[in-house]
Amino acid sequence: MDLGTLGEVNWLAVLAAGAAWFVLGAAWYMAPPIAERWQRSGGIEVSHDDAPNPGVFLLTFVAYLFAAAVTAMLAAATGVTSVGAGAFLGFAVGVGYALTGAAVATVYDRKPEPLTWFWINAVFNVVGLTVVGAVIGAFAG
Repeated sequence: MDLGTLGEVNWLAVLAAGAAWFVLGAAWYMAPPIAERWQRSGGIEVSHDDAPNPGVFLLTFVAYLFAAAVTAMLAAATGVTSVGAGAFLGFAVGVGYALTGAAVATVYDRKPEPLTWFWINAVFNVVGLTVVGAVIGAFAG
């Protein structure tokens, strides 16, 4: 794989995959059982009077686009041409990078409930990257 792989990336697939991950995140972190546990485990206090900073959402979306672009490069380099192969690639990337990164961060973050914090975030990112890979594979097939 080299920079030439960028020419093989389907940028519409990257946009769709990043958007799918972003929508999944909204549903995941707003679902009452998860939202409450995530806030408690991370020591996050949210007032209903506080409006969220739109910059947080923009940065999140851009980060998901970057991750989707790199996943698309890996898909092109490894010959992914189906939803199943893309989902497997996304799952492998999620476990290999997102889950392990979340584990290391959790060790140092000193959250009130580190294991809950870890599992909510790690599983979300593994599922999110699996979806990213599936979307990229769907566009490649």
